Amino acid sequence: MKASDKASGNSTREAQDLDPVPAKAFSGRMLALAVVMIAITIMLAPTVRIFLEKRAEISALEAEIASKQAEQAELNKQLSRWQDPNYVKQQARDRINMVMPGETGYWVFGGEEAAGTPGGRTGSGSSANPANLPWVDALWESIRRSATD
Repeated sequence: MKASDKASGNSTREAQDLDPVPAKAFSGRMLALAVVMIAITIMLAPTVRIFLEKRAEISALEAEIASKQAEQAELNKQLSRWQDPNYVKQQARDRINMVMPGETGYWVFGGEEAAGTPGGRTGSGSSANPANLPWVDALWESIRRSATD
């Protein structure tokens, strides 16, 4: 009978071992893990912030470099144009009214005035070229035209 008691005792012990153990809702390990995670977050936050700021600064500098390279390409294009003697001649004619030897240059004054109007006045009674007016009169004329047009 003792053997059967041992067998029945073992089965009861095995049944007790198989019963689930209730989990603790709060443990020291969880607290330690939470403290470590908070410490890591506090130590890394400034580093991540600096990293993001530097990435934004790099992006801004890359955009500035691209714009400067485009400007440089445009200036190189203008420089190559100025190396052409025909372009230089054309600019001299347009900008400072130079003429080639044997040519005759003509200047026409008052070309913007309306033909047949007395005193060179247009129908609205103002000067055809506001650049010839003093700045105060040009401003007043601009305001008057914007109100009537």
